[in-house]
Amino acid sequence: MLERVGKYRIDSVLGKGAMGTVYKAFDPHIARVVALKTIRKELLGDSQQQQMVSRFQNEAQAAGRLSHPNIVAVYDYGEDDGVAYIAMEFVDGIALNTRLQNQQPRRLAQVIGWMRQLLEALHYAHAKGVIHRDVKPANLIITSDDQVKVTDFGIARLDTSVLTQTGSMIGTPSYMSPEQFCGELVDGRSDVFSAGIVLYQLLTGERPFSGSATMVMQQILNQSPVPPSSLNPTLDPQFDLLIGQALAKRPDERFASARAFLVALEALSGPQTLASVELDDDCTRLMLPASFSQAELPSQGRAASASSEAFDTLTPWKRQVRPQLESLLSQQIGPLARLLVKRSLAQADDFASLRSALLPHIPSERGRAQFSAATEALLETSQTTLPTTQPGTLAEASLADTQALDEAFVQACETRLTYAIGPIARIVVRRALPTSTSRQAFLHTLAEHIDDAAQRSAFLQPSEPS
Repeated sequence: MLERVGKYRIDSVLGKGAMGTVYKAFDPHIARVVALKTIRKELLGDSQQQQMVSRFQNEAQAAGRLSHPNIVAVYDYGEDDGVAYIAMEFVDGIALNTRLQNQQPRRLAQVIGWMRQLLEALHYAHAKGVIHRDVKPANLIITSDDQVKVTDFGIARLDTSVLTQTGSMIGTPSYMSPEQFCGELVDGRSDVFSAGIVLYQLLTGERPFSGSATMVMQQILNQSPVPPSSLNPTLDPQFDLLIGQALAKRPDERFASARAFLVALEALSGPQTLASVELDDDCTRLMLPASFSQAELPSQGRAASASSEAFDTLTPWKRQVRPQLESLLSQQIGPLARLLVKRSLAQADDFASLRSALLPHIPSERGRAQFSAATEALLETSQTTLPTTQPGTLAEASLADTQALDEAFVQACETRLTYAIGPIARIVVRRALPTSTSRQAFLHTLAEHIDDAAQRSAFLQPSEPS
């Protein structure tokens, strides 16, 4: 083992790679322990050497301009006797990928705490013109007191950098954004996508995209992952919407910034940083703090209210009820109401199924009762224009609505749903039972989990279990 690199005394080895080593070292000039990241240039070919040294210098330049409690600080860059090195803050902690090796979901409070620190660090870096481009658990160090430290800015893009140009592809496949795979220039929304993957893994214990590099690329470019609540039955289904927006294929459909992602995440997790307005004994509505501008709201939420193109695709009765439903639902769950109503309108065949799809998202029994009464009044005032059943579908289920959800019916539903979505159907069925007030509502709740439109339609046909 080396005894000294530059002015730094080498004390121990922290980790080794094919091209270099990370040491625990000591800076005698200011009596400070550091982590010394090194590469040995003689192990590299001429072209490889230039690329790696450039990457090393880029890491020092990128992280060196950042000073944030959740970003590993860089102190020094140098070269000494064939070794290039970066001296950085020594963090006594464990990389997050090591903590995730048991493939188990983490506690929600812990997840929110870690993600808050990660997203604040990314928001700060982006404001300084630095895009990380390799956000993944291996680059997140967790200390014993649950502090997150973001490290390895080696492939970061600076707003003045020429190291990465259109046509290049660099990053870690399982955590890369679609635009990275396509070799396009990226911005902070690429890091938002990667952070969304980290959140998914924390909540479920599994990566949303897995397999060979080719398989991962195909999935990231073309497929939506399994909803996280399907893998973790204790998870609020609204996290499915949140992560779905973070993992949107198009950057303009994701959260506009890491801070916007954080605002939406904390709106689901509790009132730690948000003010609440009491609606009833069991239900509170979370409000965005005044410090966040409209520009930082989730882009999909803005699109839901501003996109006339999406609005025009709705049938007349859906356009009629949309504003009232958004208002009624927002009184119970806050700003996510717009997104939920938009999604439910796209899938509903009639007003009854629309209401049934929205009810499970209201957390309190009293809130659900208030929403049911208000929507019943809406239905009565619009009786001539709102379809209450969809002609030609759900005939048998409609007749059976007054019947109990007996075990035979539930089992038949589970069997048919298994054909459509696999073994996870059992969990979906058990979760739908407590919130379903009729067979029709139960069937519609289950059908929401079928991505394929033809399969979903077939599931809701009169041949369904009865």
